[in-house]
This record gives sequence, structure tokens and C-alpha cells, in this order.
Amino acid sequence: MYVCPKCKGELRHLHCDLCQVTYPVTDGIPCFMTGNLEPTNEAIREIYDDIYLHHEDVWIDQGRAGDFQRYFSELIGNLKHERLLEIGCGEGSLLAALPGSQKFGIDPSIHALRRASRRSSANCAIARCEQLPFPSGAFDVVVAVGVMEHFEKIDEAISEVRRILAPSGHYVALIQTDQTKAERAALKARQYIYPNFRPYELLRWFGKWLKKKVRHPIVQPLRKAYTADSATDCLQRNGLQVVRIITQKTEPSAPLGGPHVVVLVSSTGRQ
Repeated sequence: MYVCPKCKGELRHLHCDLCQVTYPVTDGIPCFMTGNLEPTNEAIREIYDDIYLHHEDVWIDQGRAGDFQRYFSELIGNLKHERLLEIGCGEGSLLAALPGSQKFGIDPSIHALRRASRRSSANCAIARCEQLPFPSGAFDVVVAVGVMEHFEKIDEAISEVRRILAPSGHYVALIQTDQTKAERAALKARQYIYPNFRPYELLRWFGKWLKKKVRHPIVQPLRKAYTADSATDCLQRNGLQVVRIITQKTEPSAPLGGPHVVVLVSSTGRQ
């Protein structure tokens, strides 16, 4: 299933004859962010390895808990598919919940992927979206939740997504648009204080917040700001057609993290 992320050539035992690179394997997880493919690869891997070394369930407090996972899994289940890839799958909680007979996940962190491998039977690999180690047309559905904002080279990344999608394939991306400090505070108040006071969940969130901000701060690299319009334009200029935009305004029943969360469903449009 895997190909060389640089030349897209065939691999024999994870060795590319053309590039003269053998991609290493750790705990059964191949690493495709090596071999001098991109100068920033090592730095990105180190950043995310440090995050997952010191934190678990890193993004669960950002609207990715049970209700959202069930909703998102149903959304993906309505898209006819067998082969699914999650980009930036992290610790694999969403990947485990998503439907699909053949599931793959990629992430820059080996620590995250070890947990993901324990949560499901999905195939996991260290890789980045700008250089995907998959053949053209390999997947029916590709998903990215809270990841598109962190692509280093957005046009290269989306072009790669389109390349690996099968005819009539779908790319489903969740993005978080920028919020003011007041908007972030109001969101947390709605989640934990009013109208339903949830003291245990509030204390748990506050403990994680202290760890993320004080003890072991989480600072993600390469964050870029998008609106629903700018993200749509990005997908469309790289050959994807946006067929549905989901927000709390367009679909009030969707269990999204707040009005700043946007889900874009796009298609290759190829039959």
C-alpha cells in the first residue's frame, strides 16, 4: 500500500531504489518523515513527540469527545467508502470510531501513533500531508480534524489529498477559525458553567489547561488562520468541490465545539 513519499515509486521492504532511501520502522510503525525529504520534518516530529510525551487525550477538550465522534462517524458513514485515511490522527480515538473496512492514520508523532495502534487495527505511519506515502486513488475518504490549519504548505498538502482520492472520493476537513479571548471564555462558560453546571468536568478541564499552559506548554507550529470562505477557496483551487459546509448556524443540531468550528465536505467530482 505504501509508496515513496518523495517520488511516489514502488517500495520493496520500505526501500526506494530511485531515491536510495530505506524508511525505518519502530514498533511496527513506518516513518516517512526521514531521508531529507523536507528540512522541517525533524523539527515538526520533535515538537509533536514532546507534546504527546507529556500529555494524553490532548485534544479531547476541544470538542472532540463522544457526541462529536458519534456525529462525525455518522457523517462519514453516509459517504460510501471502504478505504479511509485520517490525516493527523493523533492518539487515534476518532480513527477507532470511524467506519471503514480499511483504515489508515498518519501523524508526525510516534508517541501518538503507539496509542492509536492500541485503540484500533488501523494501519498507522509517521508522515505529513505535503508528502503522502500512498498511491494515487488509494482512498475513498480522507478526513482531517483540526489539522488543516497546521499544514506547512497548504496547496501542496491539498493537492496531495486530491491525488490519493479515488474517483468520487471525499475530503472532510474540520477547521477552527480564530476567536477573540472573550469568545473563548464565553465558549468555556457554555461548556461547563451555564446553562448546565458541570463542576467535575470543569475541574478536569482546568487541570489539563494548567498542564498545557504552565507545566508543559503546548505550542503547535505553523498555525494559519482560515475562514470558511478562505478554506473553501483553498480546496477549490486545488481541484476539490465543496459540496457541504457545516456550522452551528447551518446545522444547529451538530455537536460542534462552538460557532468558530467549520466542517467542509468536498469531493473530487470525478466519476
